[in-house]
Amino acid sequence: MTTAFLIALILGTAGSAWLWLVHNRASVVALGLRALAAMRWRESSRFVIEALEAQGFSASRLAPDADRGQNADLLLNRGDQTWLLSFKQGVDYRIDPGMVSQMSAAVRDSNASGGIIATLGTIQGELRKHPQDIELIDGATLWPLISPLLPPSLHNDITSRARRLTVRATGVVWVVALLAGLLASLLIPDAVVDPTRDATDAPVASPADADGSGRGEATAVVQSPAIAGTEEEQRRDIAAAVSRLPGIARASWATRSTLVALVDADASEQQINGICKVLAPYEDLRYSRVQLQPPPGSEAPVRFLQCNWS
Repeated sequence: MTTAFLIALILGTAGSAWLWLVHNRASVVALGLRALAAMRWRESSRFVIEALEAQGFSASRLAPDADRGQNADLLLNRGDQTWLLSFKQGVDYRIDPGMVSQMSAAVRDSNASGGIIATLGTIQGELRKHPQDIELIDGATLWPLISPLLPPSLHNDITSRARRLTVRATGVVWVVALLAGLLASLLIPDAVVDPTRDATDAPVASPADADGSGRGEATAVVQSPAIAGTEEEQRRDIAAAVSRLPGIARASWATRSTLVALVDADASEQQINGICKVLAPYEDLRYSRVQLQPPPGSEAPVRFLQCNWS
């Protein structure tokens, strides 16, 4: 469960941070552009003109030609210069090369200083490099300029809706993170790190040669009938029985399959045989690995064994 909790915490925290730092801002922009697109073209274009005033522009003609509708160019002044403004309101609109060419021609024909094409949509990538006398503004660039000009009620409604969407998405992220943690805990076994043991030096021995004699003899253990009780109860009984053996200070389970016995000195064959006799009646636990842990300050190495039932 510790593994599941850590994985869920990492994934949930990372997902939540992305949602609130990135996704929430993107939601505000998207909802704000949709709100501008839902307005009448004349009202929405006035916000664009007001936003351009910060760059020194002022409106010269606010109404388009009647026969051209929303495709008409509006006239702007900046100092003694005249600029043309074309505003495309739809959020799905994409400025294409043809429109840039038309604006360039209109700038030349009207002897204007330049032209601005603004849209709530996007700009095709290849148009990022456009003629110097034409300025292109897409929705992502336009929103920060218009946002401060919106009525407070509309602005608060947009941010509240974006926040609600982010809160719902955060809940989904944490549910997915918890499920991922649970799945990972089933696939990744728990690992126990023993700081006193060098993995390259710790021998794994059977009870017959754990004392270093190298005789390789099997310990004869008379098997008893399987003991009743849950596996957890059996582990507690084994730890208690091993702790009562001579020369063993205490015993506990490091993992579901590793029993740690703290010995008073270097493990003897008598202690090893005693541990194996305790494990013998437990059919599901008799093959557990036993870690023989020397007392603190001892120079004896940590030893591992698995009882030999052959």
